[in-house]
Amino acid sequence: MQRRRAYASAAVARIFGLEPELITVAMSDICRRAMHCGGVAVAPAAALSALPVRLQAQFMIDNNVSGVLFQRVRLLLGPAAGLASRERPRADRTLAAAEPQNAAGVNGGGTHLLSPRAALQAMFDHAGATGQFLERLLRGADGRQIEANETFDGQDSAAALPPPGVRDVQICFGLDKGGLHSTCKAVLSNCNQGHPSSRGNTILYGVFPTSKDDYEALTAMAAVYTPDLAGLRQGELLVGGLRRAVRLIVTGDLRFISTWLEHAGHSSTHPCVWCTVVLRRTRTNGSRVGQWGDMQAGSQARGTLRTLSDYEEAAARYAGGGNATLDTPLSVDAHFCIVKRP
Repeated sequence: MQRRRAYASAAVARIFGLEPELITVAMSDICRRAMHCGGVAVAPAAALSALPVRLQAQFMIDNNVSGVLFQRVRLLLGPAAGLASRERPRADRTLAAAEPQNAAGVNGGGTHLLSPRAALQAMFDHAGATGQFLERLLRGADGRQIEANETFDGQDSAAALPPPGVRDVQICFGLDKGGLHSTCKAVLSNCNQGHPSSRGNTILYGVFPTSKDDYEALTAMAAVYTPDLAGLRQGELLVGGLRRAVRLIVTGDLRFISTWLEHAGHSSTHPCVWCTVVLRRTRTNGSRVGQWGDMQAGSQARGTLRTLSDYEEAAARYAGGGNATLDTPLSVDAHFCIVKRP
């Protein structure tokens, strides 16, 4: 047993190019399990020829497996494993890159999908074909779900929300900053499926080099993303051959959402990006708290919800610059802490 273990360890170490000590530990564990249960399968017993080449290529990309390592595994398992040769995944990746849902372009030092609609449509097609599509219904003021039976015929303004009874899909848009380099990644996800925030259920919309979530960086990103997002809200996606409206949900940490919407931030007079509630009661703002509510009151805050129309008006108002650049800057009661163009 020891001689066979040493022979197997040397062979595996030579194929994978790893340290012999690491292979010896793994092979010792395999042998121990084999002696305990009477045998153990260390390679697939049935051929994997039914595994599509596209799925094998996706596995390599998702797990950062190089072509050289993948071929070493293929040689180790033998022809019966049915793994594709080196040329087939490479050719499949070339074909995949040319498909509309994967086509990417470069803009402003970053890269982004040329057609997020095609990428989302492919995701919904897959969810529908595999039975993973989940209906997400809106809830009314009483907390009950609102049945969506009406068809969607499109809309003229991206700021207008579809009526509650219209069939829709819910798409999340957010930024994820970090990585080995200072980059900001735009991510799209589909809420009409289980675990929408898991990595496999998201779409990498674009990557921009940036060191922080500041106004200048997000302005450059908005020039790329906003037209496509507005087109999604005005257009539709197909689910089962039926047109559905798109409800876009901005996600991410508070700093990103505040910067994207050009809100003054969490320490401002009206710190919430979703409503106009006041931060806290002081000796001098009793009348404002009485009108707009107090965040410290929790569920009794009574803030007025902000709408897309509010942000659309702010975008038009600040087209030439922020509130500080206006001839007559607006008061807090007029801008509610939206101080730049969203």
